[in-house]
Amino acid sequence: MNWIKKNTERKLKVGDWVNSYSKGIFRVEKIIDRYYDESNSTTLGENKIGDKYEDRIIVTKRFLNSKMKKSISYESCSEFFITFLSKEKVIELNQLIEQNPKLLAELNEYEIPKIIGVYNSQLQIETEEELQKVTELVKFIENGKSFLEIENEMGRLDILKLKPKYFGNYNFQLFNFDVEYIEKKQIWREAKLTKKET
Repeated sequence: MNWIKKNTERKLKVGDWVNSYSKGIFRVEKIIDRYYDESNSTTLGENKIGDKYEDRIIVTKRFLNSKMKKSISYESCSEFFITFLSKEKVIELNQLIEQNPKLLAELNEYEIPKIIGVYNSQLQIETEEELQKVTELVKFIENGKSFLEIENEMGRLDILKLKPKYFGNYNFQLFNFDVEYIEKKQIWREAKLTKKET
């Protein structure tokens, strides 16, 4: 891909001023490696569990909009969408910061909110006993578990059978915070069970 060749010329690092997915000027705040795990079983392709994604997640603070006016916010996207600023834009940016140092102080003070990743699935729950078992699973996940650990616990509780072929009567969601991985496994720290409206 052209993107790979382009970014090998200069390695992206925290603190770089860049263009991101949205318009404007952004500063790189965090660079996150991602790995394929059991939650990606349907999208592995030629990859294996534990392989690193080709692109990383880049968390940035937005500093200016496309008209070089203050517009402080944040963005999180694939490295694929990140490009370095042109030399002309860097010069313009440096001049603006020299003239308005308080703008940079405001950017530094801005705190990026927690980044939430969601895994959506469905369950078909028919009895109070099944509902109680899923409630136990939700409590189990609160300590922080990998997708494989969650599936194993579902097997232990005999609730894998509640996964419908197509649609269920409950939505079951897992939540990951700030793209947390432990030993190349994405960690889920919250689960939510919601009955669908009929």
